[in-house]
Amino acid sequence: MKRKVKDLDDEESRLSSLLFNKSKKFVDNLSTTVKTEKDLDLKPAWIDDDDDQFGVDIIPGTKSKALYVEKLKTKYETLIGTPSWAKVPKPSSEKEKSEEVLRTVGHLEKPKTKGLRKDNLEFKTFPKVNSETGNEGPRISTVVFHPKISVVLVGGQSGIVSLFSIGGDVNNKLHSFNLNKWKVTHAQFTPDGSEAFISSKLQHNYCVYNLVKAEPNLVQLPKVVRKPKLFKLSPDGKYIAVSDGLDEVFLICAKSKELLRSLKHNMIVESLTFSHHSELLCCYGIEGEITVWDLSIYRSVQKFYDNGCVTASRITMSDCGQLLATGSGEGIVNIYETKNLTTREPLPIKTISNLTTKITNLSFNPTSEILSMSSGYLPNAVKLVHIPSYHVFQNFPKQNLQHVEAVSFSPHSGYMALGNNKSCAYLYRLKYYKNY
Repeated sequence: MKRKVKDLDDEESRLSSLLFNKSKKFVDNLSTTVKTEKDLDLKPAWIDDDDDQFGVDIIPGTKSKALYVEKLKTKYETLIGTPSWAKVPKPSSEKEKSEEVLRTVGHLEKPKTKGLRKDNLEFKTFPKVNSETGNEGPRISTVVFHPKISVVLVGGQSGIVSLFSIGGDVNNKLHSFNLNKWKVTHAQFTPDGSEAFISSKLQHNYCVYNLVKAEPNLVQLPKVVRKPKLFKLSPDGKYIAVSDGLDEVFLICAKSKELLRSLKHNMIVESLTFSHHSELLCCYGIEGEITVWDLSIYRSVQKFYDNGCVTASRITMSDCGQLLATGSGEGIVNIYETKNLTTREPLPIKTISNLTTKITNLSFNPTSEILSMSSGYLPNAVKLVHIPSYHVFQNFPKQNLQHVEAVSFSPHSGYMALGNNKSCAYLYRLKYYKNY
């Protein structure tokens, strides 16, 4: 009895050591249990008694039964392949055995994948998003993708806002509503996609559209805010940053609609953007000064000047939080690494001067591999920049897009949409990205 208990204790110790030791020891322990083909007792899994009744004379092209069996086996493996239950592991060396085991215990080898090509962008032109309506106004100022489902919101100068289902041969209209005397200038979905925040720089209120109830509700801005020339919802959906085109930015709670704080600057604020985690707010002054605010303490934690900027226009930050891009009134785009923004006058890692007029739109795609930049002052003034090579895709655009007013990417970069000054919202499928 004592001997039996001792054997059980030894087996339990062996299994514990096998399971809970580090991976290298795990591999060494497993190697003692792996048998080679020579050690295995290879017996037939099944024997057909009728095989003995075949004679060599009825087997054409063979001189013996052994050759006939080998011929059948070869033909079967050629047509069907070797069944998994019939395969015998054949580790050729200790290194190969270790690598094979490591692939199955969590130390997965990442497959080598080709990145986004820097020279030509592979895309397919889809039907226009708003081909069914076309009444959103002569200028399509906002085209926004829903964060969860393949739906696009289109808004323009007529005050009509429409939602479309995309991805098929026809983009079907789901809903449309009219905001009287509005010229829609900005729209954004909340992170969960249940609401859309819509604003006009000519109105003292903003619209919160409930997608579940299909109801638009107008919300008054705080009295200190004149008109929302700049309107931005934070990525986490908690804050709204608003500026009336002067030297103050007002921070509003998106849920309670109450004013939280007023952030004072030394000059007129021309553009603003939140960091990817919504903890910082970057404000771009008209003379090129960028002020970074820490929203946990409502204090300025950093100030620096955009290199070579004469007149500021647009600022944006990548979703990965590593890149900051600025666009000037002269058509110059600077790209900075956020980790290097530690001095008063940091140098950009890349300056792009493909456009010659004021930058009116600047945005990274969600994977931070493409930067779109456009100017609404000239026809076809839109460029897509490959990151991190910073090469401009030479094959886009292929068609005349007129004056581009808005550019947007879907949540996984599978689609890109552009709005222009001819009532059109163009849609493209970016083939490199597999998901919506």
